[in-house]
Amino acid sequence: MIEPKDVVIAILGASAALAGFVLVFLGIMITSYQSYSGGVPDEVVQPYRTIGSALLGTFGLSLVTVAICLLWLINGGSPGLYGWAIGLFAVQLVAVFASAATATRMVLWR
Repeated sequence: MIEPKDVVIAILGASAALAGFVLVFLGIMITSYQSYSGGVPDEVVQPYRTIGSALLGTFGLSLVTVAICLLWLINGGSPGLYGWAIGLFAVQLVAVFASAATATRMVLWR
């Protein structure tokens, strides 16, 4: 039987790793955005701002998931926090995939 502590520790590590992964894509978006000159119309760079904001939000979600896991460990295994940790991690997986897929599409097929 898998212990809840093992699950939370795994989610903590995976969430921190995914946060770093998201920062890589955020860096790609920032670099792509900065490659345009200052005279480019706003319509051209607006998608980069939008996906950059989404990536920053995904990074924040990753940090919240890490914080919830850490709180669970500190508080000795609160059942409510355990559910939140698993739920947030599931949402984080979807958000990371969506953000990474959109960022990749924008950079490779613009």
